[in-house]
Amino acid sequence: MSNQDRHGSSPGPSQFTSLYIANLDPQVSDEALIQIFSGFGKIIRSVRAKDFRGESRGFAFIEFESSVSAEQAVEHMDGRLIGQKILCVERTPKVNEGEYI
Repeated sequence: MSNQDRHGSSPGPSQFTSLYIANLDPQVSDEALIQIFSGFGKIIRSVRAKDFRGESRGFAFIEFESSVSAEQAVEHMDGRLIGQKILCVERTPKVNEGEYI
């Protein structure tokens, strides 16, 4: 499977709008996460993974309105220290509510 197939049918890497944020410090709130990433553009959806107790599982998905915003967020936030952890931010296929990758 090609990289393009895994990440949707868009013609190039600049067309993605969804991001996977890994290694997320559990002390970073949902509001703080949105505030940090909204500096790059309008966020359509933000989903932070939580366990059955409602505690952070250490990763989240953010979908931007534009691919330019998503690309800038990856460039500026990947490898950045937020809280006590260094984020891993990468593009991901768009996931609909209730679907799994």
